[in-house]
Amino acid sequence: MAGCGLVFPGCTSKQGPLSDILFTEADYQNLPVLGLATSFSEEKDYLARIEGKLPQDLRGTLYRNGPGLYERDGLRKRCLLDGDGMVQGFFFDGHSVRFRNRFVRTAKYIEESAAGKYRYSTWSTQAPGGLFTNLGGGNFSNQAGISVVVRNGRLFAFDEFHPPYEVNPETLETLGESWLGLTPESTVISAHSKIDAHNGDWIFYGLEFGRKTTVHLTVLGADGALKNHQHYELPRFAYIHDFFATERYIILNLHPIDINLWGFLLGRRSMTGAMRWAPEKGNMILVFPRDGRAQPVILEAESAWMWHSLNAFDDGRGSIKADFVGYRNPDHFLGDDPALFAIMEGRLGHYRYPGELRRYHIDLNLKALREETLDGGNFEFPTLNPSSVCHRHRFGYFARIVRDSDFFSGITRFDFETGRSETFDFGSDVFCSEPIFVAKPGTKKNDDLGWVLTQCYDGEARKSFLAVMNAQNLTEGPVATIHLEHQAPFGFHGFWAPES
Repeated sequence: MAGCGLVFPGCTSKQGPLSDILFTEADYQNLPVLGLATSFSEEKDYLARIEGKLPQDLRGTLYRNGPGLYERDGLRKRCLLDGDGMVQGFFFDGHSVRFRNRFVRTAKYIEESAAGKYRYSTWSTQAPGGLFTNLGGGNFSNQAGISVVVRNGRLFAFDEFHPPYEVNPETLETLGESWLGLTPESTVISAHSKIDAHNGDWIFYGLEFGRKTTVHLTVLGADGALKNHQHYELPRFAYIHDFFATERYIILNLHPIDINLWGFLLGRRSMTGAMRWAPEKGNMILVFPRDGRAQPVILEAESAWMWHSLNAFDDGRGSIKADFVGYRNPDHFLGDDPALFAIMEGRLGHYRYPGELRRYHIDLNLKALREETLDGGNFEFPTLNPSSVCHRHRFGYFARIVRDSDFFSGITRFDFETGRSETFDFGSDVFCSEPIFVAKPGTKKNDDLGWVLTQCYDGEARKSFLAVMNAQNLTEGPVATIHLEHQAPFGFHGFWAPES
């Protein structure tokens, strides 16, 4: 669907901070998706209006995290990844829903708020001040604006390759940076992690950049204690946003990226602005034993960009299946006019290649890999029932572009046993986000009995809402809609914490 705007964490080939862009009423009418590229600087706390019938046994909190602030002192960030992190909470008690949001008070946020201007570089936006300020690549700082996880009653907000910030799960007040009982010298932590549904292991990867790229793989037990850590020098430069984990293995998907290192170090390019898609190199798949007792098996695959994995599982005899959303070319991210950058400027960009639902079939005994495209539809933000993470799954849930639209307007449920899917389309000028599965209390593991929650933005009304959908029958649409009084930050990733 060439010509559609598509919002992903990404970059542009252009460099440096943008001038501030103030969208007009006509801009919003001509391009309704612009509300997703608009800052939301207010912090709210109120009971939301509910339309429809709220399930009484839906009790707990949906947390979402993502950038909420894109401008300071007349300068605007280049992409949604670069905004300061804001945590939203939807607190369900079975009868009502309270909405609350707070910025994560990172050291960066506090310092720049006091100064009233940007002082730090971010992945695709250089710090103000030109080449001298950005020599050596610039000074990066934690934004805590990508994902959010609840662990043993504690809430953490994550950024890329930084330790998380702990946040009070009730008030959303920032408690401070946390190394999760580890030390800065011991590991690197990324925005994505996996929680093994069976034994409670919390699995992390992180990339350490230097003359070579080193990956750190860290496993914390259910009690929070360090279970094992391994690090490995990668055979080539890599930027990866997510990974796979099974009961026995950790799997990295190294898609082919070249980097103009001198352009970055001399302050001429941002980190992502220095990256180039190099499909001729193909993908490298590294399969590590989770216990860290052996070197990885390295396999080859066709070139495919991966933002997010859905899940992976192994059979205990050397066979692995790994499901993800893959792109033949990430032109929405590294193209001549990436759609994300265009949206931040109030216009549409271009892309040609959709996010396809793919599966790697890995045979460790034969050291062989086969790739299969399960569905060529335009997907992103894959999720599943948390009770299946690292183990066999049947269903997956995805945000999907189902029309010639600016953004994701539908939610899809895919059945991996039958290959069938069902999709609900929210309609023109309504844009949805990552679907979060919430199991109905008392159901068996791996059951799909429950609800799917997705936050949406209505580009015509210029307000946001949270849709509650029956996971077994998405096509009937929301059973309840939680209406917000305003536009809310789109957010990237969420986490459901059931009532204790």
